[in-house]
Amino acid sequence: MLICPSYKIFGVRLEGSAKMKVPGGKMVEVKVEFGEAVTKARILGDFFMYPDTALEGIESLLVGTQPQESEAAIAKRISTLVKLEGATMIGLTPEAIANVVKRAIENAMESNKA
Repeated sequence: MLICPSYKIFGVRLEGSAKMKVPGGKMVEVKVEFGEAVTKARILGDFFMYPDTALEGIESLLVGTQPQESEAAIAKRISTLVKLEGATMIGLTPEAIANVVKRAIENAMESNKA
């Protein structure tokens, strides 16, 4: 597993990102902006998801995520949405997205402590 953290701090709003190569899958990167909760999320990578609108739905679902929310809780919400949308993920899992979301948040928070 490859993890590449990066982050930027702008006032009280934090931005963070993280990348991961999903074991047996593709590369996924998540970029988040947040203060008390995620205000913007972007998921990038070389994975496949059908229909395309499911990815936008997951990004919207991540808005409001609290920094202290567990990875398991985030993965469960993503998994529920994927099932409701009837979406197909190739080279990616809800758990992988949740893992990278948490890492992006943690990277930004750690940098703010310095």
